Amino acid sequence: MWKIKYCSSWNYKPQATSLSAVINNMFPDTSEIEEGEKGQFELFQSGVSFMKAGHGKFFDLEDVKKKLSESGQDLFTNR
Repeated sequence: MWKIKYCSSWNYKPQATSLSAVINNMFPDTSEIEEGEKGQFELFQSGVSFMKAGHGKFFDLEDVKKKLSESGQDLFTNR
C-alpha cells in the first residue's frame, strides 16, 4: 500500500492526486492521498517513508520507478 501525504495549505493536492492515480494504474498495490504537514510532499510504502520532496518540489512516477529499480524492487507493470 502506498500513501502520499501532501500540504493542503500550499495546494499540493493536485500533484498528490495525479501521482496516486498513476500509481493505481501502474502498480499492483493501491495508493491513497492524505493531508500532511505544511510543505510536505512525501510517499510512503507500507507505512515507511519512501521519497520526500515538498516546499515547492515534487517527484513523479519516473522518479519512483527509478528508486524502486535502484533498491532492487520491481513492483511496477507496463499497463
